[in-house]
Amino acid sequence: MQRFTLISAVTVLLTATISSALAQIPISKEKTVIHSAAYPNRVKVTRATYHIGVQVRNVPLSEIRVEVPENAPAQIRFGQATVTDATGKAINANSSSSEKGVTIAFNPPVAAGETLEIDLNNVRTSDLIGRAWQFSIYGKTVGTAEEIPLGTARIQTYK
Repeated sequence: MQRFTLISAVTVLLTATISSALAQIPISKEKTVIHSAAYPNRVKVTRATYHIGVQVRNVPLSEIRVEVPENAPAQIRFGQATVTDATGKAINANSSSSEKGVTIAFNPPVAAGETLEIDLNNVRTSDLIGRAWQFSIYGKTVGTAEEIPLGTARIQTYK
């Protein structure tokens, strides 16, 4: 009987420890880049729109950053970003762009469960070759300064 009690206690302790560890899985597993594309998807278009869809899972987002690939053989410049929800309603956001990417800050933060449709407008590249660009997407949750990887947006352009 004592052996059964000891085994039961160890099992409960291990289950509690594993459950606690699983509860601390990084938030990045809870958000997903759900789709991405270029419109039009031809290389020689001087002002394309890159579209990225992000599903916000369990924690509100205060900011998203789209990072230009480090090994990009071309210079990529973005114009203004616009953000809507799944129904097409505009979401209040301020964007700023640099050589390294675009940062979009939400005021108020985007609630959990929302789907964001991000349009990076007037994208220009100095390269006229068709490519598949891999843009890393990062986010910040309310009250944190740490960036969390959300996924990768694959943008394909053709000749």
